[in-house]
Amino acid sequence: MAAGGSMLARVSQPSTRKDASCLASTLRFARSLAVGGAATLFDWATLALLVEFGNWRETTANVPALVVGAAAQFFGCRHLVFAAARGGLKRQLAGFAAVEAATLALNGLAFHLLVTLTAVPYWLARPAGTFVVFAAFSYPLWKLVFRGSLRTLSIESKTAGP
Repeated sequence: MAAGGSMLARVSQPSTRKDASCLASTLRFARSLAVGGAATLFDWATLALLVEFGNWRETTANVPALVVGAAAQFFGCRHLVFAAARGGLKRQLAGFAAVEAATLALNGLAFHLLVTLTAVPYWLARPAGTFVVFAAFSYPLWKLVFRGSLRTLSIESKTAGP
């Protein structure tokens, strides 16, 4: 009976590791969504402050607002999503900037395709297209940008004792 019990434990153990890994990935993705939401709020708040109180033109205020949002996204990803503060800042900034540049182009393309080839209204096309680009392109590449620290965290968690 004891042997059967230990076999059951051995069979269920990989499943538990796999479940824990899946849960960790899901939570990381959820944190990334939350960071993206916060970055969007920083972007919008900066835009509104510059336009309403700074008397900037909307088109002029757009660029600094986007930079504030991107900075919030970068530091949120670096510290809250991927816990990658130990990674090389210059490498991460360069990789993040490259991903963001491509993301901008893909978001524009997704929006264009949705509003010209489908019946999706423009106000729904923006978040729908942006989410698809985020889930299929940005988030997977951000994992590569911040990968060194993820590997370090994984090794540390495996070697840490109770």
